[in-house]
Amino acid sequence: MEAPKYKLTLMFEWGGGCLWCLNDAAFKRFDVGPVEESVGLTPQIKERLQQLTEWHDTALNWEYPPDPGSWTKEQYDEFDIAALDVLNKVRLSLGPKYRVFYDQLGYFGKD
Repeated sequence: MEAPKYKLTLMFEWGGGCLWCLNDAAFKRFDVGPVEESVGLTPQIKERLQQLTEWHDTALNWEYPPDPGSWTKEQYDEFDIAALDVLNKVRLSLGPKYRVFYDQLGYFGKD
């Protein structure tokens, strides 16, 4: 079996972008910045990634970002479950030439 050529990470950024290059081969093919529109995903997967991006952005305290947001640990866990689900869909869609990782959010709320 051939080793994956392109390595990507599913990592949600504030304000948009969620699929990023991790290795030189991916950077050479897709350049820098988010690549979810460039890798050949189905419209359904791209729509789900957009939904998750919008959901992710509700975790941030936009008025003062250094402060913890309003999400509970359970809400972080729920988001990660949804992100892992779409990660599997991305992996299946892209096939064996890609290795896609997920950079989980982790809980940063108030204790």
